[in-house]
Order: sequence, then C-alpha cells, then structure tokens
Amino acid sequence: MRIVIVDREPNFLAPLISDLEREGFAVTVVENISGVLSFIKTQSLHFLVADSNLLVDHSLGAEVLRQSPLSRLIVLASRPSLLGMIEAISCGITDYFSRQPSSFGQLVDTILDERDRLMRWQYAILSETLGQGAKIE
Repeated sequence: MRIVIVDREPNFLAPLISDLEREGFAVTVVENISGVLSFIKTQSLHFLVADSNLLVDHSLGAEVLRQSPLSRLIVLASRPSLLGMIEAISCGITDYFSRQPSSFGQLVDTILDERDRLMRWQYAILSETLGQGAKIE
C-alpha cells in the first residue's frame, strides 16, 4: 500500500515515516502540492497524510479523491481546533491528528486498522467473485 506524506519539514516526520515503512508501506514524501499532483498523475495512493492547510485551503483533498476515490485523507494539524476538524470533515478528510510526535503512534495504529479493513474487504470481494465463478462453470 502506498502512502504519500506532504510536509515542508520531512525530517520532523522521520519517526513516523520509519514506523510506516517498517509496517510494509511504500512511503513517498513530497514537500508541496505540486509533488502530490505529480504523484497522482502516474500512481494511485491509499493514504495521503498532509498539513490541514494543504488539504482544506488548497482543495488538494478533493483533487486526490477525484483521481483516487478510495484514498484515505489524513490531516496533521499544527494547531488542532474544533473548527479545523469540521472544515476537514466537510472536505472529505477521514482522520484528524495533532502534528506532534506524541500522536504518531495513534496515527500509525489508525492506518494499520484501515489497511486491515481494506484487506478484509478485498478478500470478501475476491471470495465472492471466485465463488460465483466456480458456480457458473
């Protein structure tokens, strides 16, 4: 599964990136919106982790969902607020975390839970498809 992280300070997120790579994710780090837009032109992604201003103020989330509709959008907010969370949800963002190292563990757990849910969903669809195919023959 592919994760794109867009952040102007990728070194700050190094522990998060290491944890995700250790869990088997292909992590791509870009430093701006154009990097994300270039990525989604050639590849799909499963998760986008970005600063709240990039996803909400610049409509990046809407463009990612247009290109890759099953992607999960995750906000890292420098200054979390209820208003910021409401704006994020209205833009299709699925999770909202503080941009603090203390929240990285919870973020990784959320991504792992979502990965497991998607894998169960894919397995169920595949099993159903193979089951129907076997009945037809």
